[in-house]
Amino acid sequence: MRRANKSFLLAALALAGCAHDPAVRPSAPTAPAAFSQAGVVADAKWAEAFADPALLDLLARARKGSPDLALARARQREAVALLRAADAGDQPALSLAAGQEASRISVANGRFPPGIPRRTDVTAVAAKASWELDIWGREAAKSQAAEADVRAAKFTAAQADLALSAEVARLWFAVRGAREQLAFLETEFATRFREMELVEQTVAAGLIDSDPLSSARLAAAQAKVDEGLGRRRLAAAENALRALIGAAPGESLPVAQGVATMPGFGAGVPSELLLRRPDLAAAAARLDAAVSREGAARADFYPSVTLTGQAGWQADPASQIGRGAAGFWSLTPAIDLPIFDAGRREANLEAARARIDGSGAEWTKAVLGAFREVEDALADLRELALQEELTARVLAAVRSRLANAEARRKAGLANENELTLARRDEALAARTLSMVVWERRQVAVRLAAATGGGWSAQ
Repeated sequence: MRRANKSFLLAALALAGCAHDPAVRPSAPTAPAAFSQAGVVADAKWAEAFADPALLDLLARARKGSPDLALARARQREAVALLRAADAGDQPALSLAAGQEASRISVANGRFPPGIPRRTDVTAVAAKASWELDIWGREAAKSQAAEADVRAAKFTAAQADLALSAEVARLWFAVRGAREQLAFLETEFATRFREMELVEQTVAAGLIDSDPLSSARLAAAQAKVDEGLGRRRLAAAENALRALIGAAPGESLPVAQGVATMPGFGAGVPSELLLRRPDLAAAAARLDAAVSREGAARADFYPSVTLTGQAGWQADPASQIGRGAAGFWSLTPAIDLPIFDAGRREANLEAARARIDGSGAEWTKAVLGAFREVEDALADLRELALQEELTARVLAAVRSRLANAEARRKAGLANENELTLARRDEALAARTLSMVVWERRQVAVRLAAATGGGWSAQ
């Protein structure tokens, strides 16, 4: 009979273990052979490459008061604490207990034995210990999952810092561009308004009919609307920047000096992108955690072996506590073999495997999105470089025309209308160049962030 019970136990263990093979870990997407433009990637001091001291001050302020960074760091601390809790799962637990039991036997039941005291007081002091042996590696898998969670939280905090820095830099360049463009819009409106006044004077003198006047008034009104839109864009960019750096509404922002240098950031090698972006490292760590938790779910199908023991003193009266005659101890090994749980373990295992598939899909999505972000930034930089060169040539030509008009005006060979038109075109060309210049620098920030901003998983 004892041999039959042992055979049954071994068969149950074999069925429990062989029924569930480990899940297959999803593989990483295949990286492209090369980006459309290689070059040296931005390092950890990428913000200094713009040679803009105000930007560095804004970044320092943002890191001190950012709620996003505070949230990411709090979650990192939480993950570290949960790891300590998980590591304690396969360790013995020890506790001390003390208690007193008082009882009184009733005389009314007619069964009160003579010579036995009706009231007893039993005092007990004991140490209790229990230890579940991690034979199948369930607790070890939980610890591995918690370690992966700590890595993911650490990488997520690094990604939050990088994203914050990139957004502050982008908004600062947006503010600088909006300030320049508003000044040019004000000049455009002034020239349009003066042009309208000149047309009004010409019409009033009877030199032309009133048809051009309506067009001049419409152009002046549109220029005023554009100026208002420019003010709104500037206010929106400044308010967004204040929110990031923790500044109060309406607080003055720095006054920029000089033109921000355009750095020559590159994209590097696609296969190295997985090691340079903290968000991709975090996604991979979350996949590791899901795989480990699947291992813990499989271990639930095996029997659990627990050792429980206690030792101490129990006596009445309490003065006997601590003496050998009052001592007691017990040791209880127990095996819990799962037989039927209405499908709970199967459901937990399926949920764990679904999390593996979901984490793998998120990792794949993040990797493919990273490749796309780099290529989008490279394409924008190429196009903006051509636009900046072209608009700079146009501005040079318009300024040459303006200088010629001013010389002709001084010589009495040009009227005020010709000079006004030249100034209007100069403001328009300068505003167009400013838009391209500052957008190009914003895209350079995007490329620096898309390639990891100098972060490394190694």
